[in-house]
Amino acid sequence: MKLKSNTTTRLRTILIYFVVSIFSVYALFPVVWIVEGSFKSTAEIYQIPPAWIPGLHWIPTLRAYNHVGSVAVRYLTNSLIVSAIAVVLALVVGLPAAYSLARFNLKRKRDVLIWILSTRMAPPFAFIVPIFLIVRDLGLLDTHAALILVYLVFNLSFVIWILKGFIEELPKEIEESALVDGCTRLGAMRRITIPLIAPGIVVTLTLTFIFSWNEFLFANILTREVATTLPPAVAKYLTYMKLDWDVMCALSTIAIMPVLVLSLAVRRYLARGLTLGAIKG
Repeated sequence: MKLKSNTTTRLRTILIYFVVSIFSVYALFPVVWIVEGSFKSTAEIYQIPPAWIPGLHWIPTLRAYNHVGSVAVRYLTNSLIVSAIAVVLALVVGLPAAYSLARFNLKRKRDVLIWILSTRMAPPFAFIVPIFLIVRDLGLLDTHAALILVYLVFNLSFVIWILKGFIEELPKEIEESALVDGCTRLGAMRRITIPLIAPGIVVTLTLTFIFSWNEFLFANILTREVATTLPPAVAKYLTYMKLDWDVMCALSTIAIMPVLVLSLAVRRYLARGLTLGAIKG
């Protein structure tokens, strides 16, 4: 009976690993295709059947990376500036707001929370025209400030709701003990709450950074050349005359790398943060 139970458990484990492997291959295939395409020539990209093994079926080349050159550095710098500043501002504004909504019995708090969440519900296409007109009238077209302000507005509701859930998971008694010992409310938040929800803050910052980094619509409409980020830069090589697949793959690979490095750097905090708390209404 015990042997049968062990065999069933082993078969279940093998089946789980098999299913996970299938989904992993399915999810990673586009990434592998893009990275490999960035080292191919145009003729090799269009080759049928596709050539997979470098050095045997095709010779890797850096032509696409040499073609984008310093332009890719400018696009990458713009993405880093816009995403990093937008994330920091969202945290600076969103953390105190989340703490207030989690700890104080504010009047009509639920209505305020629903209003904050509603700013994230509507599709961006519903706001693109008025936002474009406002940015144009303010003289902020093709500037970092325009994208930073837009990303701040759209990410703020996400930051507030996520951090509110993490803060509510902490017992109030911990902060109340600090208040009894003479600590101010701000001091209790800085010395107790923030360190205890640090994994949740890392998760929130990482997800917000990825949202800002991958955003295409506003970056494409509100920029021209000076403040262009990586997502719309990739689309510039898609024209009615031709498709520069190798260059698009090279820029896409460059766009993937910072997010991949960031995710690997904070993976410990991501695992702890995702299990720290949950969103509560």
